[in-house]
Amino acid sequence: MSVRVMTWVWDHSPVGGTERLVLLAIADFAADDGSNAWPSLGTLARKARLDERTVRRIIRRLQDGGHLLVDVAAGPGVPTGTPS
Repeated sequence: MSVRVMTWVWDHSPVGGTERLVLLAIADFAADDGSNAWPSLGTLARKARLDERTVRRIIRRLQDGGHLLVDVAAGPGVPTGTPS
């Protein structure tokens, strides 16, 4: 949990409502520099009290607005590199 990232969201994020709530839920898993947050959609939905489809739409809006960077080819359990 990064209180630093959560504080940044509270103080600087231009989004509000459910978008801010999802950003805060993601920030709760981030490193202090804002990286390495890998919560599942189910976890975000539980924290924000939303359904997973709504969380998915919000994440897409946050990405489209430049408020969130999602690297689908990264995260725990995802193989890296190229097969030999």
